[in-house]
Amino acid sequence: MIAIHAAGRALWALALAAALCSPPAAAAEPPAAPAAVSNSVLEEQATHFWQTVSAPADQRPALLERHFSPGLRERNSDADLLDTLAMLAEALAPELASLPKPAVIQGEQGPTGELQYTLPTGRRLSLTLAVTAGDAPRIDRFGLRPLPPEVAAVKPAQLPAAIAERVKAEFEAGRFSGAVLVARGDELIYADAVGLADRQSGRANTLDTPINLGSINKMFTGIAIAQLQAAGKLDWQDTVGEHLPDFPNPTIRDHVTIHQLLTHTAGVGDYFNPAHDARRHALDSQQEFLDLFVAEPLRFKPGEGLEYSNGGPVILGLIIEAISGRDYYQYIRDHLYRPAGMTHADHYRSDDRAAGFAIGYLKDDAGAWQDNADVLSLRGSAAGGGYASARDLFAFSRALASGRLLTREQLEVLWTPHQQTGPMAYGYLSSIGGSPERRWVGHNGGAPGISAEFIHYPDDGLVMIVLANQDRGAEGLREWLQAQVEASLFESEDP
Repeated sequence: MIAIHAAGRALWALALAAALCSPPAAAAEPPAAPAAVSNSVLEEQATHFWQTVSAPADQRPALLERHFSPGLRERNSDADLLDTLAMLAEALAPELASLPKPAVIQGEQGPTGELQYTLPTGRRLSLTLAVTAGDAPRIDRFGLRPLPPEVAAVKPAQLPAAIAERVKAEFEAGRFSGAVLVARGDELIYADAVGLADRQSGRANTLDTPINLGSINKMFTGIAIAQLQAAGKLDWQDTVGEHLPDFPNPTIRDHVTIHQLLTHTAGVGDYFNPAHDARRHALDSQQEFLDLFVAEPLRFKPGEGLEYSNGGPVILGLIIEAISGRDYYQYIRDHLYRPAGMTHADHYRSDDRAAGFAIGYLKDDAGAWQDNADVLSLRGSAAGGGYASARDLFAFSRALASGRLLTREQLEVLWTPHQQTGPMAYGYLSSIGGSPERRWVGHNGGAPGISAEFIHYPDDGLVMIVLANQDRGAEGLREWLQAQVEASLFESEDP
């Protein structure tokens, strides 16, 4: 069984939902299903699915038992299923509150049917359900995947205006505040910022405003490790103990490799736990983040599972410090931000308001915007929480293209798929998507009050950047942006 956990990361949540749709290859066939599932039964079971997803956590176990088949629960533990449903609830909130009637139903053709939804934000989802036989049907398998947004291709000359119109609409609807940048090579196609970086003072967002990147920082940690590997200072298959001989967890020290930490296959857990909540306002180093989780047992034997981990990059950050003799934050400044020309990027402390970064905002239970100061760590880690502006990430994309950080051959090692997670793959702390002809690499990030998306097309010179200083502001806009830009630029070029 492969488990993937990533609080707030919609793509990982959808990937796991897709994985749970099918039984393991070696498993026995599930009980015989009816020859066809009617549209009415399909809609009814879909309603039960979404009720279970959107229910309070303490009510989900009873709903799981009521609406999901014993076969599904035998193939996947209740704990894994509940984790998946919780991630989906977080990833899709608050859109679940006004879920529309399915726009397309493909049922009555067998035991499996498909329903397609267009969410209020324009995002589209496909829900596939297999239903058991009998008078009391239950969900026997399920799959959930994003669908490309519906866009009308416009001519390349009209693309900037189309993007501007969409960004304005998202801002006026209260769904976006931040910066958007699209470029090809050195040419900016669209670049603008909307909303306020500080609602109290009225300071506006700009293209130079640093915004919290969330997990996009994982890409930077992966590049730092690759730089040390290229310099002959480490090997991908080195164990943690070869560079941190006094590491306090002997299982991690002796059995976990750098490769596994880079691919989320080490079994290392997360630092978002009660200890983090109690100490977050004092967290200021990789060692302090490590102390939050290092005593916990591994989630699975190294190399035998897949679980999105924030703990793994922290260990990589400590390896970077041990090899380089520098503090992690200083290494990233010296070997990534400065060579790339990222003049506003850093792991700013949350109390350093003179740094000029955007404050993140989320809505409270009453629907009023509040800042995210109470939920942030004092400083981010090697797993995420650093800051950069839209122009900084544009400079980063140009540095990738020019070879200033690593050669193309070295970057391709990072961009080699090691894990397939539904519609995308994962390399060395980098997501990989698209087709072989139109490949993209990148990462996204999210935390209370912020969301961020970075998509880089290494073979086309194209980059898309969406940074939001409010909850869930970037992902839906990025999905539309990517579909619109690809339709306008690539379709006009294809024969």
